[in-house]
Amino acid sequence: MKLVTLFLVMSLVMLMAEPGECFFRSLWKGAKAAFRGAHSAWRAHREQVREQKRLAWENRQQMPPDQYAPIIVAD
Repeated sequence: MKLVTLFLVMSLVMLMAEPGECFFRSLWKGAKAAFRGAHSAWRAHREQVREQKRLAWENRQQMPPDQYAPIIVAD
């Protein structure tokens, strides 16, 4: 019952507030900024991983192939 009362009181406060006083706008802006920051961080991480893979591939291509020597195993 307390939860219902709290919900009703908070909804009345939100409905009676002036449009300029609403905190949803600042909440929305904060959430949007957090999403953009996370998205750009993910893109930077993905690009860094691709660059590391590309460098590893280039290093493998430049190295001469290993010479395989027969391994003699004593019985």
